Order: sequence, then C-alpha cells, then structure tokens
Amino acid sequence: MKTFLRKLKLSFLAMLCGWIACNIAWWLPELGRKERVYPVALYGIAAVGVGSLIVILGAWLLIFLPVDVSVPETSKLRRPATAALCGFLAPLALMALIFVCNAHDRIAAQDPLKAIRMALDMDGLRFILGACATGTVAAWSRASRDKPKPGPMI
Repeated sequence: MKTFLRKLKLSFLAMLCGWIACNIAWWLPELGRKERVYPVALYGIAAVGVGSLIVILGAWLLIFLPVDVSVPETSKLRRPATAALCGFLAPLALMALIFVCNAHDRIAAQDPLKAIRMALDMDGLRFILGACATGTVAAWSRASRDKPKPGPMI
C-alpha cells in the first residue's frame, strides 16, 4: 500500500509538470502570430488550462498511473531518457492515428500531402505539441524522481 501511495503521489506530480508543459506548448505557436486580442487571449488561456486539465487528469488515471504501477522498479523503462522517449512516442502515435483518421476522406479525395498539411494546420500542431510535451515531461519527471535501485536491469 505504501508503494502504491508513493507511486500515486509521484505520478501525480509528474503529470502536473506535464500539464504545465502542455500549456506552454499550446501557447508557443501563438507567439509567432502578428494579430493578438489580449482579452480574448486571457479567456483562451483559462479555457485551455481547464480543458487540458480535464483531459490530462483522465490520461493520468487511465494510462499513466496504471503504467507506473505495473512497470517494475528495475526496468529499463524507468531510466529518464528511455521514459522521455516513450512519453514522446506514445502520444505522437496516438495523435498521428487521430489525424490520419480525421483526414482520411480528404486524403482519398485529393492530394494526400495537401490533405495532411490541412489537418496539421496551426490548431492541429497545437494538439500534437501539447500531447507530446505532456508525455515527454511527465515521463521524464517521473523517472527522474525515482531513486536508483541496485539490481539487474530487465
């Protein structure tokens, strides 16, 4: 029970760091835009913050926490670099699947590269950046909080 509560706390803190990274990555493309409407942007920041919080809490409960509990302490997946790579690739694969499914009709009807570019417009890029930043930062943060355990690497 003590181990589960420790993993619960550490994975929650890691996802909190991932949520912060998600919000930074979401608003990073906004810095390059010339037109800005600040009252709308402040409302947008609050809306994106709350919306991403709900999604990331769900991802933490359904994906991150079960993986954290099931991966052995001596696994190579507990290394920060390996964890960060897995944390980047998992959401990237999921987002690629979502965007290909979304752009499927346009890919079949027109030039595939044009359809993919349309699907990955500025708003699509924000979703990908946010998801990958969350996964990478959360996985790296969680793995770096582990104290090294002696034993064979499985």
